[in-house]
Amino acid sequence: MNVISRNLHPKEFLREAIRRFAGEFGLQIVRAFLHPKEFLRNAIIIGPQIVRALFLFKKPLPLIHHFFNQTCPSDKCIHLRNGRELKLSGHNLDIVVLFQVFCERVYPTDSNTVVLDIGANIGLFSSYAAFSGAQKVYAFEPNPEAYHCMLENIGRNNLQKVIVPYNYAVTSKSNEVVTIPKTASPQNRIAYENAGRDKDEYESANTISLNDIVSKESISRVHLLKMDCEGSEYDILAGISKSTFSKINRIIVEYHDGKVAEIDENLKQHGFKLEKVSRATEKEGMLWFGKGNIQGSL
Repeated sequence: MNVISRNLHPKEFLREAIRRFAGEFGLQIVRAFLHPKEFLRNAIIIGPQIVRALFLFKKPLPLIHHFFNQTCPSDKCIHLRNGRELKLSGHNLDIVVLFQVFCERVYPTDSNTVVLDIGANIGLFSSYAAFSGAQKVYAFEPNPEAYHCMLENIGRNNLQKVIVPYNYAVTSKSNEVVTIPKTASPQNRIAYENAGRDKDEYESANTISLNDIVSKESISRVHLLKMDCEGSEYDILAGISKSTFSKINRIIVEYHDGKVAEIDENLKQHGFKLEKVSRATEKEGMLWFGKGNIQGSL
């Protein structure tokens, strides 16, 4: 039997007791009564996501419960009302990413566009972009477990002609070797091979640069560059050439370590304008950049 430690601070003890007996959802209800203004702010943000979930998923209420509790459905399967299916890796944050991509729509994608998905993980955004009518999605994920889950999502939805998957880590330089955790997670970070990592928990991955991606695939226009690479965004952006930047219309990047000014200054030199900032914590958040409606094709 699990017993709540009495060594906790009284507030932490009460919080844990409510969570134990009423669940995360019950804890949220109590917080709503105690902090109505904060609840209202969160409701404005989360409310539209919940409404979209009701119309998007076949069995929305269990998924909404999983979302609030940050847990994974036992079958790891998501069934959409339009007949599409998505497979999760089993990580508790998969459900959060699912709601961000499909319900909050943090990565708006137009039809007939070319998309680069850096840090594709299990392919949730790549699938969303394909469902939204993207012409081609190049998806890069170094973790083998997440990569194979992405392949399953591609196969389940017959997206082989739209999504081009790569089991590579994107960095500023190609043909290097980095290490990546063996277990799939939206929060995985890469490290260089000589970083003294535990071989039982990490494995090697080959790298490719954004410049070489564009050259290898003969891409003339990137309508959206999406980056969610847990701190590698600075290295990747620093290695992009002027020629490659000239082919990119929009960039949506999840930043870490609080270096918003550094990213903004870098991209400003290549004609990008910071359109929106969303701060999750003091050091993490998302940035949306654009530089006008430029037409292009593959």
